Amino acid sequence: MRRIVLLVGIGLMFGTSGSSLAPPSGSPILDGIVTSSAEGPMEGVLVSAKRVGGTITVTVVTDEQGRFSFPANRLTPGEYQLRIRAIGYDSEDSHLGASVGTAKREVDIKLKKTRDLASQLSDAEWLMSVPGTYEQKRRLFINCDLCHSFAPILKSTYDASGWMTTLARMHNWIPGSLLTKPILSPFHKGALPGDEEFANYLSSVNLSSRPTHNFQLKMLPRPKGADTRVVVIEYDLPRPDVEPHDAVMDAEGMVWYSDYAEPVVGRLNPRTGEVREWRDPLAKPGYNGGFLEVELDREGNPWAGRPGIGFNGLAKFDKKTGTFRNFAFPVESDRAKKGPPIMSTGFIDITRDGKVWDRDIFSKKAFRLDPLTAEIRAFDGFPPEIMSKDYRPKATIKGYDARAAGSDHLLYGIRSDSEGNLYETDIEGGNILKIDGMTGKVTMYPTPTPDSGPRRMHIDSEDRLWIGEYYGGKIAMFDSKTGKFQEWSQPIPWYGPYDVEPDRNGYLWTGSMSSDLITRLNPKTGEFRHYLLPSLGANVRRVDVDNSGTQPALWVGENHRARIARVEPLSQ
Repeated sequence: MRRIVLLVGIGLMFGTSGSSLAPPSGSPILDGIVTSSAEGPMEGVLVSAKRVGGTITVTVVTDEQGRFSFPANRLTPGEYQLRIRAIGYDSEDSHLGASVGTAKREVDIKLKKTRDLASQLSDAEWLMSVPGTYEQKRRLFINCDLCHSFAPILKSTYDASGWMTTLARMHNWIPGSLLTKPILSPFHKGALPGDEEFANYLSSVNLSSRPTHNFQLKMLPRPKGADTRVVVIEYDLPRPDVEPHDAVMDAEGMVWYSDYAEPVVGRLNPRTGEVREWRDPLAKPGYNGGFLEVELDREGNPWAGRPGIGFNGLAKFDKKTGTFRNFAFPVESDRAKKGPPIMSTGFIDITRDGKVWDRDIFSKKAFRLDPLTAEIRAFDGFPPEIMSKDYRPKATIKGYDARAAGSDHLLYGIRSDSEGNLYETDIEGGNILKIDGMTGKVTMYPTPTPDSGPRRMHIDSEDRLWIGEYYGGKIAMFDSKTGKFQEWSQPIPWYGPYDVEPDRNGYLWTGSMSSDLITRLNPKTGEFRHYLLPSLGANVRRVDVDNSGTQPALWVGENHRARIARVEPLSQ
């Protein structure tokens, strides 16, 4: 097959104000048209360029004429490889490239129908395709993409007996594991209720009894119109198994990230692609010492929460000295008396006066730390009098009865308001809880959608909470002053908004573990934009809006691809 070599080295040019990338500008340095015999010119095809041996990938999307164009200030002379993403298609040339100097170069790309559509499906598309009840699909949706995509499950050949063995093994992997890097829990689990039924279901939809799937593989449409007006820049991280759960840009333009699997805080310099990492020496052999949420204090120092069982508290990283300071909390769950600490304190928030909030999902305690004095105050995050109240009638959603299925309460993401009060999401109970920072009084606010699964959130200058309703597939706003909610339904099936943050123009950004689409909502009109990431199975969690440039952009960690991505819309 013909090989084309592309000389277009990468040079990411920055503006003089702030630390953001300058807006794409200048005449295209590289462009072309993407076509196929089936469609002719193809809109919505992602074309990515990466320097040979480099760590930065720039991606653009074809317009309605099938034309792609790399702005001049995104690429400078050098040698590149190209790749495409267009579901249902592969490139006719498996070694895409071209040679370009300082003058513009045109490279046309021809695509052909793929012979392996199953390898191109996102998890959301698998759930759209696979037969089964809502309850059966929901178990896949909630549990399995924590560690890997659905493709290995649906393309496997395990029968029901094989799945029982596999499920028992995977119950002992903790969140933060990968297929290539299983991390064992220190507490052994056997079969769980419902495993036999789930094993029978999985063996009925995989390839255990047939060479091909006996159901139609369904695809989401390619981007079109305004959804093609975007540039995505991806930065490879130094280890292939690093999991950038959270990625946050500081005031100097550096992006700090937490490794979900290892006790590591890292820093990306987007100007150069340089990455540095620091390991917290507190980590204990045999336990998951990884970090989850990362927040920056007023001096720009990262604080990271510890989600792993066997650890207690949180860590502050001093960026000037390159050292960690760890804080332990005084209260542990009753189960801790039987062995090592059983806590999960992965989510944190920093108040405007510098206090640090955290919470433990096992004891249902919230903690507030004063870093100056090391004083810690514990609060009942979910006191018994709140848990015993029935705030809503029994409800059924899409044929799924959350109460009958044993829905409980689980404290998840947290945010503090301008007065230092704490808000918690109750992902299993479908509630938002407020802890009064002075009195400790807890008030619970049920979401309008039962079993909505509120996950993570951000709070704006008006003390409004913007929430990802993961189970309900919605974005929600909670006005803490009035106690009222507003919800917007995500149009992508099985999307699962994980986190939501508004930008300075009032648009709302969110990402998903099950889909590679970054979405932006205009809450005034209800219009969604969907920007497709170049990497299949990115597994996005935290989102971080960058308001420093001429137009807001978004930073996300690709948790299962060891990359950090920046999504830059080219138009409102």
